Amino acid sequence: MNLKSSLIENNSIAIDQIATSWEEAIKISTDLLVKSGAIEERYYDDIIKKTLEYGPYYVIMPEVAMPHARPESGVIKDSFSLVTLKEPVFFGEDAGHVSILITLAATSADSHNEFGLVQVADLFEDEENILKIKNAKTKEDILALIS
Repeated sequence: MNLKSSLIENNSIAIDQIATSWEEAIKISTDLLVKSGAIEERYYDDIIKKTLEYGPYYVIMPEVAMPHARPESGVIKDSFSLVTLKEPVFFGEDAGHVSILITLAATSADSHNEFGLVQVADLFEDEENILKIKNAKTKEDILALIS
């Protein structure tokens, strides 16, 4: 699973989206993967259920969330989506506001850990990339930041 090729293959980048809640923000990001055939609709439902149960465990750094659920929650193929929000959305006291969502759908726990987390960590190792992604005007701008 490669972040850049997955975003291209699934046409799963959406820029300057408007969401009024964290649920709506996640829905935007999962709908891209449902549309591409990478996940089933129930994947979204499981992310919401787990968030209500455990909190927004997937907010990985200020302004960045990586929503995901278990492979058996409807993952058809390993994939990513990337969404930027026009205005940040509040994900809770411990998580703060989020402007960027990178939804991960992994067919196994191994691919989740070995590839998904590593690639997203690499992207945000340079904290300037958060601002660059937030300010991106085109999908190409975002793809150019991902090695």
